[in-house]
Amino acid sequence: MSSLLCSKKHKHMASTPDMYAGKQCVVRTNKVAPVIIKDCREEFQQFLEISEPIVTGSLAEGMPEHPLIKGKYFVVQDFNDVNDVLQTYRTLSAPNFYQASSDQPVFASGQPTVNGLNKILSHIVTDGHSDVLLLNLRSEPVLFQRVDDDYVPYSVRHQGLLHNMVMMGDTKDNCDHIESCIRKELVSLAGMEDEFTFYFYDNLDKLQQEPHMRKVEFEEDILLSAEVYARESFSNQSLKYDRLCLPEMGIPTEELVDQFLSHFRECPSYLDSNRPDFPAIHLISHSGGRRSAVMMVMCCLLYAHKKGTLLTECNYSINEKNPNYKEGEYKAVERLVAHLKDGNLIKQQVDVIIDQCSQVINLRTCIADHKRQLERTTFISPQNAANTEVIDRLYAGCLSALETYCFLISFNAYLRDQMPNNLSWSYNKWLHRNPLVIRLCSQLDFSELRSPPSLLSSYQRYLVYDDYIGLDVLSSQMDVKVSNFRRLMGLPIYGMAQPTRNGLSKVVHHLLQHKQGYTNVIVVNLRSDYVLECDDVTYSVRDAHSLFEPISSQCLSGKDLEESEQKIKKEIKSKKRWKVYKETTDPPIEKELTSIFTPEELYEQQRLSTLDLHYRRLPLEYDHGLHEEEFDAIQSLILGFMRASGSWTESSHAFVFHCRTGKSRTSLTMAVAGLLFYHMTGFPYGANPDEQERVSCPNARYTKGEYLVVEKLIWMLPEGHQVKREVDLVLDRLFETMSPMHFHLREVIFVIFNKAKSSSGATQRYLNRLSYDYLERYLYLILYNAYLHMEKNGQFQRTFTQWMTEVAAPAGVFEVLDNLGFFTLETAPSEFSRLKNRILDRQQKLPFTGLFV
Repeated sequence: MSSLLCSKKHKHMASTPDMYAGKQCVVRTNKVAPVIIKDCREEFQQFLEISEPIVTGSLAEGMPEHPLIKGKYFVVQDFNDVNDVLQTYRTLSAPNFYQASSDQPVFASGQPTVNGLNKILSHIVTDGHSDVLLLNLRSEPVLFQRVDDDYVPYSVRHQGLLHNMVMMGDTKDNCDHIESCIRKELVSLAGMEDEFTFYFYDNLDKLQQEPHMRKVEFEEDILLSAEVYARESFSNQSLKYDRLCLPEMGIPTEELVDQFLSHFRECPSYLDSNRPDFPAIHLISHSGGRRSAVMMVMCCLLYAHKKGTLLTECNYSINEKNPNYKEGEYKAVERLVAHLKDGNLIKQQVDVIIDQCSQVINLRTCIADHKRQLERTTFISPQNAANTEVIDRLYAGCLSALETYCFLISFNAYLRDQMPNNLSWSYNKWLHRNPLVIRLCSQLDFSELRSPPSLLSSYQRYLVYDDYIGLDVLSSQMDVKVSNFRRLMGLPIYGMAQPTRNGLSKVVHHLLQHKQGYTNVIVVNLRSDYVLECDDVTYSVRDAHSLFEPISSQCLSGKDLEESEQKIKKEIKSKKRWKVYKETTDPPIEKELTSIFTPEELYEQQRLSTLDLHYRRLPLEYDHGLHEEEFDAIQSLILGFMRASGSWTESSHAFVFHCRTGKSRTSLTMAVAGLLFYHMTGFPYGANPDEQERVSCPNARYTKGEYLVVEKLIWMLPEGHQVKREVDLVLDRLFETMSPMHFHLREVIFVIFNKAKSSSGATQRYLNRLSYDYLERYLYLILYNAYLHMEKNGQFQRTFTQWMTEVAAPAGVFEVLDNLGFFTLETAPSEFSRLKNRILDRQQKLPFTGLFV
């Protein structure tokens, strides 16, 4: 513990033994013996409750140095960064105080002083509201320091980011504890000065008058948020207080939404449409801006559903071909609205409420404002490091604003569904029953759909060889001129890497020859990135800043993707010589490109000589997992051809799946196809309990996929152990023909998890998420096999997507998928245990290219 020897005049005389009567002295006692100090001064030690070295710093050059909170923070008055649009600070000591509308008891403001809070509460009560719910929305630590006859709010700021809030807590208890720790440190640091003073900054625009040194001798000299609000609530039984720690940017978590709604569930009369009861709600954020507006819209939607004042009919629909961005008609919104029942009406109800709460910020039109600023900056500014940082910040602002808008639409859909039941389902449970909403609200950026092909000409993007040294692990190039060509043992299911014209011809003739016995070959292209074949070499398009990963097109269909590839082809033909990468680790080489084909054209060329070839494109969004709709697309394709053939056992049709490398997407799709075929033809030896091989190897439990979360799932499923065994059989048989790849769809989970543990930094984070992706993929294969068991007798009339929503979700499957984990291997849950976090992190991060749609 640090200590500081201080001295000062002692103001009071202590009673002393008779022998010291009449003498100026002080008696100090301890556990050993009394210490008697005579004459003049008292010497004592002030113990500072600081475990770390004291760091000093100055706000700017020439300004005084002083101790910093936590070694890096200054204490700055809150009002510095507030744009008091409504000019209410002078009269109420609270910036931007306003009411949603005259008939809605919902109020908001920026951070008031203690006196300002009393004025606002008096105003609300005077308006005739008996019950008041006060919600503090701040996740940053706030301390109140006495200034004149009031307590003024201060927050801590980092020297390099003085105008940015320092977010520290994510729960009420956490935030309150952090504020308490900061106060203790502040009091201890003030004790270093003879007069117990500390340094406070009131005005960052007039630094010549800063800092102000104010006395902080005791903890009572500084008030915490909890003390300010809870004491007010304690003395007023009609006032309830809570702290919802909203992020400054972003949306409330499901837990925060349910924490907010708990105040209404606790008092059923607040939700009863036949009773007038409803509390006045006062929302406090830093400036009264974005966070207050989000919660104000949520409160007003809740109030309007209770009162029945929302629109009930709607003639509005989104114009897909010519969207009105001021009306929030973005691609992500369009997809969300299309999915929700009465989606257009739900959106318009939100729009009406947003407009009623727009005195400080309009949460819909602000997206268009961000979009305009982003696109203007991207268009007029040159590409350099400084400008890239500005564009990235504006781009993040666009996404955040759009995420908020989509969240409000989904929240209104929840209220519309659950208000008749008095919110019996939590918001979190409702999302688990409507899992597609989670994905639709997480996939916001569709700017790639409008990226211009001219990015190739400006060398912001490059053509890169699909083939690379070490790709052909299975050495199949020697036989069929295609890398990683193999078969799922015993089934007419094949996989390979991206073929060229020559390779495609070899594969097709190999399968159609008499020895193989097939009469039809169906080649399924699983790639979602742009592909061009130029002079018998296939290329993918990649960003100059991320050459190791092809650009995912975001196209939802093979037809849309083909149209985009035609535009790129036209751009390539605009000049003869191009810089291309053969190996991403080497500099680009210049090549003349003459013969150029899109994948569709490539297969049409082959069909001229092979009429028994069929080509389909099913762009899969990610390398490491499938959406429910993608399972359905694969199943529908196979069922369509096999029903036409009339027999599952004659093997007249060969299915050949390929992605860029023939590894992850291809292997997963082969496994899905294998499960479907075995259900129609019967599982081979090895699928029953007494037919399995015994495994004797280190950590066999995990290489066999026996994780706790997997066990939870198979406990839920009818014949769950058998369902898992059948999946394992298919994966083991699939691995037998590709063992040189060292890529077993089940065993790779444990391999990648261990790699993550031994890594660090960004690599560790990526591998950690990848291990969770692989675990989720394994669970989905088990779920798909359970679906096949249940729906086979009904000829699969119900799709896997419908089954997951109608059967699996009510059984609690998405509670499992939203709480993944390696529970016996991890000390704490990963951020990627949550479904939304996995979706967000696996999305491709590319520089913004010009249009936000």
